[in-house]
Amino acid sequence: MPSRITTGEPMTALEIVARDGKKMVWIPAGEFIMGSEEFGPEMPMRKVHLPGYYIDAYPVTNAEYKRYMTATYAIAPRHWGGMEIPPGLENHPVHRISWFEAVMYAEWAGKRLPTEAEWEKAARGTDGRRWPWGNEFNEDNALVWDRGDYLMTAPVDAHPGGVSPFGVYEMVGNVEEWCADWYDAYPGSPYKGKAFGKKFKVLRGGNSFFTQNHARCAYRCFTRPEDSGVDNVVGCGFRCVLDSADLK
Repeated sequence: MPSRITTGEPMTALEIVARDGKKMVWIPAGEFIMGSEEFGPEMPMRKVHLPGYYIDAYPVTNAEYKRYMTATYAIAPRHWGGMEIPPGLENHPVHRISWFEAVMYAEWAGKRLPTEAEWEKAARGTDGRRWPWGNEFNEDNALVWDRGDYLMTAPVDAHPGGVSPFGVYEMVGNVEEWCADWYDAYPGSPYKGKAFGKKFKVLRGGNSFFTQNHARCAYRCFTRPEDSGVDNVVGCGFRCVLDSADLK
């Protein structure tokens, strides 16, 4: 059962601790600016209204996924090389997880994957900014290719300066995150993408092998829902959301 705790973080009126032990922050109902005019798949930029919801403050970590494995006998992520977490990676985001595996974790935790709109609002706030922290890129705020560190992943709390206006961390860089949606055109979009349709699931946030452009809040990526990544390359991770009506 989620428990309520107070917080002093900006714009976050309420936090909860969910069934899987993860802190979640409240994203209030209202409009935000979604999309951009920079690239066809992101068009059009428009205002979208969403009801309020909770979202994990951090991506699901290896340690959290291990607890899920213990409870459900789920298989280990591909990059572990066995059933145990590689030493030192407990607080790193789990990755090389398929969309189906992410959905199963979310269901076990009493949650669900975020819609594309929910993910973008939590990352971007309401003002249409390019990155969670503002409109100027800062390489200290996200693990992306630009840094030149060439790390696979970093701890989920490694970039406190990258926090979003709603108090959500590590939304960009590090690992891409699954969304619930099929990759398709936005309403009113003039862009006709060959990948659109019920073939691929949306990924958001970029990762350590992509540049700052992929870490923009509006950037859209995609892959097949059964994909989890390839050897020696960072794969797909996730975080979950919870509707207020589901609180018991």
